[in-house]
Amino acid sequence: MSSSFWSSSHCRYWLTTRPAILAARQTDLRYSTPKQLYCLYIFFAQLIQKLGKRLLLRQIPIATACVFFRRFYLKNSICETNPYLVLAACVFVAAKVEETPVHIKSVVSEAKVVFNEHNIKFFPAEPNRLGEMEFYLLEDLAFHLVIFHPYRALLHITGREPADSGKFPLSRVDEDLAIRRKEAEAKKKRDDEARRASHLPPRPGSVSVAQQSAAATVAAKDLGEDGTLGESEPERIRRLMGRGSGEGIMEIDEGVLQISWFILNDTYRTDVHLLYPPYVIALSAVYIAFCLTSMNNNSASRTRTSSSQLHTLANSMSTNEALSLPPPPASAAEFLAGFQVNLPILFACVQDIVCLYPVWETFEPTSMRHNPAAAAAHASPAHAQTHPNGQQQQQGKTSKDNTEKFGPEEAAALVRRMIEERMVDMGHPNNAGKSDKRSNPPTGSLGNTSHGVDPLTGRKRARR
Repeated sequence: MSSSFWSSSHCRYWLTTRPAILAARQTDLRYSTPKQLYCLYIFFAQLIQKLGKRLLLRQIPIATACVFFRRFYLKNSICETNPYLVLAACVFVAAKVEETPVHIKSVVSEAKVVFNEHNIKFFPAEPNRLGEMEFYLLEDLAFHLVIFHPYRALLHITGREPADSGKFPLSRVDEDLAIRRKEAEAKKKRDDEARRASHLPPRPGSVSVAQQSAAATVAAKDLGEDGTLGESEPERIRRLMGRGSGEGIMEIDEGVLQISWFILNDTYRTDVHLLYPPYVIALSAVYIAFCLTSMNNNSASRTRTSSSQLHTLANSMSTNEALSLPPPPASAAEFLAGFQVNLPILFACVQDIVCLYPVWETFEPTSMRHNPAAAAAHASPAHAQTHPNGQQQQQGKTSKDNTEKFGPEEAAALVRRMIEERMVDMGHPNNAGKSDKRSNPPTGSLGNTSHGVDPLTGRKRARR
């Protein structure tokens, strides 16, 4: 396990690009529209959330399962696998990885309950099928199971938790005094050597006066802006402020922290965890939270007595004054500007998160999301009779108009239709009018045109 994100498998192997994600979903896009596919991933994340809650899992294992699910479908297609079996296997593996294991029979039984709520009959109820799927999942994940979530980065950014606790034995003021003392001693030693060298007569073969002047010029360039050796004033400020102690930052409202946390929970219904590092996602959530609170309050960064921040604004101001540093930022704009983050990347992540909510609202309205009775009534047969042509129209068309209703029950029907149509195309590629190149599944998928796919297990019928 890597303690550094930059040397971890998450950073080295699982931060991909938008074209790579689009290429991985080309097969599914033949049987659904981009909006439908986007809603399907929201639907699967909702199922993972419900299954995790029934298994009494914390948010971290649930978030890990969501990331495993999206990583798996970078190498596979929904129409060539059983996504319900895959998401149950993701929850099962994520619970083990996060050290909160659950029994495989409990996962199967609770998954049956969750899927029956959505009238899904496509899940195999045998524990051995889930155990077999676990090995295929681990193989496609390349056994890279360590995931860095943005929750801890959010706590570091908002000063609720030190980023490097126990790593530095000295405080920021003591460390600064020690470094300045060493720099003064080095400068004094260098001046003494230059003074002694100036009183000695030149020896035969020694450097000339011009060479000595050039060497002195080079040595002067090595000095910082304040005359110290090897470190300029901006570098010293970045070093002191980048220790991760939580000092020297503005006092952030608890409401901003809570909204940011809720936004991070929602990001697991998007692709941002495949595109951006966790600290960028955390900063994006903080930016959105600042925007939301500024619309509701005149002061988005007001001080509250119930704040859980480690260092108060008064302590940060006194520490910065002792270090001859500027005071902590007084506004959200100054706070965000203090981070060395590429702004186009940050705003691209913000846009990806913001785009989730209108699509999510049309797919599953908030009233249904927070009221299970209304959702059950909406999916009941009596409600289905009021729309006699809706199901038939969905089964008769591959692409639907954006204004047409597409909810969880339509998503479940679309998954079954995608799998059935894909199996027909794989069994009769010439009759389906597809080229041989496009009818083949992507490399690393669980499906294979030479052996076919078992729709109940989501795996190859014959594996060489």
